[in-house]
Amino acid sequence: MIELKIPQELGQEDRLVTEEFQEVLDHAHGEGGARVTVLEGTYHIGSVRLYGHTELHLEEGAHFMGSTDIADYTDWGIPTTLAYAQDPFIARIQGIPPHYTRALITAADAEEVAITGEEGSTIDGVGCTDPAGEEGFRGAMGMRICRCRNVRLSGYTFKRSANWSHQVDSCTNVSFEGVTVLGGHDGFNIHHCTNVEIARCMLKCGDDCIAGFDARNVLVDSCYLNTACNAFRLGATNLFVTRCRIVGPGEYPHILEGTYHMHAAIKYYAVKGDTIREDACSWRFADCSFENPGRLINYDYGSAKGYQTERPLVDLHLVRCTAEGISQSSFFKGRADVPGTLELEDYQLQYAPDEANVGKLCIQLGEGAKLLQENVSYEGEEPLMGPRVVEEDEMKAEVLKKATK
Repeated sequence: MIELKIPQELGQEDRLVTEEFQEVLDHAHGEGGARVTVLEGTYHIGSVRLYGHTELHLEEGAHFMGSTDIADYTDWGIPTTLAYAQDPFIARIQGIPPHYTRALITAADAEEVAITGEEGSTIDGVGCTDPAGEEGFRGAMGMRICRCRNVRLSGYTFKRSANWSHQVDSCTNVSFEGVTVLGGHDGFNIHHCTNVEIARCMLKCGDDCIAGFDARNVLVDSCYLNTACNAFRLGATNLFVTRCRIVGPGEYPHILEGTYHMHAAIKYYAVKGDTIREDACSWRFADCSFENPGRLINYDYGSAKGYQTERPLVDLHLVRCTAEGISQSSFFKGRADVPGTLELEDYQLQYAPDEANVGKLCIQLGEGAKLLQENVSYEGEEPLMGPRVVEEDEMKAEVLKKATK
């Protein structure tokens, strides 16, 4: 692999250097791949594209600054594999624009792609908003990596993402190692991905930390997750989470709501309007701690508002974990024909309901859900577990939904 360098003088310019930066990446592509080193400096760029067999490496003190003008971002005309973004109903409800997947850094249809950084290197999305974007304000993605194989992301800090920091879809063999995310929107999105390893990462997000649906074989090891939304918002087959610390409230606010409390530690995700190939199953959280998670679990199959209307979750296992400061009632309700299994083993729970949840069960179980408990320690005044209770506002919402069909 040849070695190339981004000219260091570009890191001293107080202007966009997108074209000069892209010339080096195009040179690497013409050579069949390269290791492209970014030296110390601050590089102001709009959208750039990385190709296969290439590593983009940021040395200590190297900083990317995204443009503050949304017109400087593009999706390179590359179709997305996020089918829901093209569903007319969902696109209208969420305000998803045609240019939804434009990004600061893009790699697509490539093999052996790496973005690495040394300690003290940063990528800054600058929080560039777009009045025509999703929800009326979201701007470009941080990184978009689509239909790639053998992807390695490590070492750098990404901050102030204008939309998801890392939008990774339909990729195989993806590794996140020692990546830090600060503020912005989602941390890692892994839709339609297979074989994903996330290790020793620190995510402090204003939206979901780790999100995605239709994923397979996901390992999350020794990570710190802090959020003003959901720590995990996933639909996956074979999910193993170990030695992680999940902490609320968020250090950074939820950008849309301006709040800091965590919504849920574990939230299921099975969105209508996209491809979900199989039921989610084999979820195991081991040796993890949950601190002030809001809801511990939000699996409420059939909830359109929660995007939980497609394939169900078969089983969730929480082993040798602790959960303290749970303040909202959790749900574990599956589909009628797949009610689901929830297992708690060597588990310590502390339930301290907030004002809106006083009198509610710690975990509400759907009809037929199988509960396995062994050596569970519980602290709290409210009942621990029982049947799912449908409240008046939920019944009204269901009646309204049927009336508008």
